[in-house]
Amino acid sequence: MGYDPENPMKDRITDIGPPHFERFFPALVKKNYGKWLYHEILKPGVLKHVSETGDELYTVRIACARLISIELIRDYCDIADKHADGIMRSCRLRL
Repeated sequence: MGYDPENPMKDRITDIGPPHFERFFPALVKKNYGKWLYHEILKPGVLKHVSETGDELYTVRIACARLISIELIRDYCDIADKHADGIMRSCRLRL
């Protein structure tokens, strides 16, 4: 086995770049991707998203310091386990 210039993808075992973002979507988001009708802001930091299929998704935004303790991370995970079927997503923008 070696590199074949006629068929460069044959026997390739690695990929270049990060995995596609859709791979990490929760099931409800993946099912309704691109089908959201509207969202409501129920109160600051709490959003309700409604899709064409009638599915509803609630988003709760929280803020924390840049550096946090493992105890705080575990608290966030406990909240996600209790109220969100264990689904939690983190997003940090670096400006």
